[in-house]
Amino acid sequence: MDKPNLPFHDLEFSTEEHFWTRGDAATRRVYLMTVSPPSEFVAFGALAPSEPCFVARGRVEQHLGPFIERMAQDGAKVELHEWPPLPGWLLKEYASNPPWEGHEVEDPSGTPVRGLVRPSVDTYEPVPRTPLWTPGEATQRSTFITPVKNASEFLALGVLTGTDTVVFSKKGMVQGALGALIAQAVGEGSCVELHAWPPLPKDVLHHYLESVPGTPTR
Repeated sequence: MDKPNLPFHDLEFSTEEHFWTRGDAATRRVYLMTVSPPSEFVAFGALAPSEPCFVARGRVEQHLGPFIERMAQDGAKVELHEWPPLPGWLLKEYASNPPWEGHEVEDPSGTPVRGLVRPSVDTYEPVPRTPLWTPGEATQRSTFITPVKNASEFLALGVLTGTDTVVFSKKGMVQGALGALIAQAVGEGSCVELHAWPPLPKDVLHHYLESVPGTPTR
């Protein structure tokens, strides 16, 4: 099979208004993927189940929320994946460094989470005057977003940077809640990153996810 020449949209600079030239709400899919660096993301537009149509790349804090909203307006279903259901050559070409830099790309290292979010994790609701972070001393704040087993959902963990201290945990739908959570976290002085495996110990993740590899089950 020949490799298609897919349109590439750099969301930092692109003024392209049309992402889709084919399909409709029944067939349009967008697969968001974790990349390096974790402050960025890559998105693959495809016709269900796995016919690629375009690639887009941008920054999590600035571009991910508006991009999800735009895809919803275009009738596309948006999912978050560690390794989307697309041809391997395509993912390797765009998953790490931007393609114009010419760097080699390796498959994701380690074991992805792919766990189920525990029922004890609160569902995110953007309620006015309800902060994500508790008041206190000015401390560097990091919000880690990770894909889970249900690709329509996400898990967000608010962590004191450089520690294993989780201040908040939230779950929600990628299409409907993720953009609002990112905007709120940034507004509260947190950096936001997208991780296939958040930089936290497995036993810490086990408090928020079921079926985390290498941790005991109850």
